[in-house]
Amino acid sequence: MDTLIRNNEKLAKHQAGASQKVLNAVDAALKALETARNQLSESIATAGDGDDNCNSTHREAVAKTLLAQVERSQTTSSEQLKELYTNVSKYGKLVDKTFKLDLGGVAESRAFEDKREVLAQTILVHFLREGDFETARRFAAEARLQLPEDTKAQFEEMYGTVAEMRRAPRHELSAAIAWAVANRRRLEAADLAQLEFALHRLRFLQLVEAGQAGDALAYAREWFPRFATRQLAEIEHLMGIFIYARRLGSSPYAALFGERRWEDGAHAFAGAFCTLLGLAAASPLSVTVAAGARALPVVCKVSGLLRDKRIEWSQQNELPVEVPLPDAMRFHSVFACPVSKEQATRDNPPMMMPCGHVVCKASLDKLARGVRPGSIASGRFKCPYCPGLSVLSDARRVYF
Repeated sequence: MDTLIRNNEKLAKHQAGASQKVLNAVDAALKALETARNQLSESIATAGDGDDNCNSTHREAVAKTLLAQVERSQTTSSEQLKELYTNVSKYGKLVDKTFKLDLGGVAESRAFEDKREVLAQTILVHFLREGDFETARRFAAEARLQLPEDTKAQFEEMYGTVAEMRRAPRHELSAAIAWAVANRRRLEAADLAQLEFALHRLRFLQLVEAGQAGDALAYAREWFPRFATRQLAEIEHLMGIFIYARRLGSSPYAALFGERRWEDGAHAFAGAFCTLLGLAAASPLSVTVAAGARALPVVCKVSGLLRDKRIEWSQQNELPVEVPLPDAMRFHSVFACPVSKEQATRDNPPMMMPCGHVVCKASLDKLARGVRPGSIASGRFKCPYCPGLSVLSDARRVYF
């Protein structure tokens, strides 16, 4: 994929350069035409009796000069377009080669035979999450599903609030802030208390940007004190904004006023809203499709290798190779540490040592702290399950 991106960037640069050269050639031809017209007009205007041969010779010279320039422009344009089309054709072949996947070896038509209702329900909830309520209604009717009216009403409330936050130029925040205040305890229990502060911060910056410094200061005094324990450094930083209130664009705070802040705020609000509904912050269907798209090339390649070597993968519901996924697509862990017997958590994730054995991070830290200076090797400790030696920095997080 990286190769495709690099070649796409090269093709875009070549296209821009070729377009400029063609435009210059066309401009030169047009200029030559205009010059020839002016010269011929002058020749006709100054023509007198008895100098027809001279005028005819002059006109022929003008025509030859014009023809030569037009031919040069045509040659330049043809060469540039030919080279560009050649590069476009090569890039198209590269795209076809990159995405030429044989799905016959990995497709499993029976994978959802006993999960059709679950799949249909997932698709329905996805439409609701995306705010496509009319499609959700039609899909529910075709799939013979009961459209959850309470869930639909909650998502309508969410999308109404999000739309108000995004709508320029007002960017109304009152509904989002009121929701966050009303659900403060639930947000704190879900470790999402920062959302309310983020919304108040947006409103504070909105007032400053509107030139209402007095109102912004009053707003900060009303709402910021309750967040002083966790957000004191950020609040202190925001208070310095009043020094630059009349020249925000050239101030150190200019980056805080980008239009992107509204989209980020709306995204954070929607994620927290879904979390309190007991749903994931991102659509499970979107995450599944994105993860599948990342895994598909790897799975197809491994499937082809296994087929060529006439090897069958005997493990049910398990891939023959690990698929690299970003942290955003990795969720709960079901690992229990063999040392401490505790289940892994977000703060205490599974860590794999170079020897391949896995323990929780807390157990790994204890093993590393237990090393005496000068014992065996500096900074190294022994794996509790094999003679292998490890260094804390060599361990990497794994997901189950």
